[in-house]
Amino acid sequence: MIEPIIDISKWQGNVNAGTMLAAGVGGIYVKAGGTDKNNGSSYTDWRFRENADKFAGRIPIGYYYFFYPHFDGAKQARYFVQLYKSVTWNLPPAIDLEDNPLNVNQIVFQREVKAFIDTIQQELNVETIIYTRGLFWNANLGNPAWAGQYKIWLARYGQGLTHPWDNNPASKLRPLPWTDWWMWQYSADENRRGDEFGVESHAIDINRVNMTQEEFDGFVRPSDSVAAALPPPEPTVTEPATTGAAGGTVPPGAGFGDGRFPFQGFLREGFASLRIRSRPSVRENNAVGALKPGYTFTVYRENQLGDDLWWLVELPDGTVGWAAKRYQAVTFLEQAA
Repeated sequence: MIEPIIDISKWQGNVNAGTMLAAGVGGIYVKAGGTDKNNGSSYTDWRFRENADKFAGRIPIGYYYFFYPHFDGAKQARYFVQLYKSVTWNLPPAIDLEDNPLNVNQIVFQREVKAFIDTIQQELNVETIIYTRGLFWNANLGNPAWAGQYKIWLARYGQGLTHPWDNNPASKLRPLPWTDWWMWQYSADENRRGDEFGVESHAIDINRVNMTQEEFDGFVRPSDSVAAALPPPEPTVTEPATTGAAGGTVPPGAGFGDGRFPFQGFLREGFASLRIRSRPSVRENNAVGALKPGYTFTVYRENQLGDDLWWLVELPDGTVGWAAKRYQAVTFLEQAA
């Protein structure tokens, strides 16, 4: 077994990375975002980039997305993909399935989850991890034949437990059709172990992975192989080496908190709007939002394509995508002073 593996979100408050690493954490999952259950809009966890910067390149890191089945699964995945592509990662993306507020039936729930997973596979060339609880999964998704090919991250808490469904194949706590588990979240609410791991919250989610260290090391993608794993024709992102706040050179991918990135930008005067796209391309129907006059947005990366220059931007409402800084010799965006 590999433990502890920690998962965090904005609810943990400020995270002391030194304390976390000193606690012997073997890997970390960070909440990237989720979907608003009332209107279906996607959002970014407001500590997502802060936490990514603290741990990327220092410890195996992956990200998860809080999913709702009464909205388009592929659309939710496309938003998640843009967040994933904007950071360094070593562990596969995870879909968080724990709520069904409108009680959609199993057929609909299965369909939207599969659409989410398939979109992740197409965009990132990686299989999604499924996070859930056994009773919730069985009641809301049943026993879909396709599910068993994906790794299961299961939540079940209790003192003295040695197995998430007590190693009993007939248990109602065993999510179908899985016969084994990949990761088990065995401690969470009210465990009062927050200080131990350097977070502000009293409790923290603690997990163990059902792998040997050798297996886990082989499962974790090296940071420098992440970009190579993405399928063509996704362009290579240009993130030049920069000078860090404390001096010295920060290599590409070392974090957006140092050097040039991130910075604020705005739409130049005279333009009514500019589309944000899922890829730096205008040759497909890939708009995910729009920049309008008066918006101040955050820029995390840039991509040079011939004479054109694209920025990876995030709006205050959490929308993430590529916007043309300069396209066909016309400059649309400017960096804020």
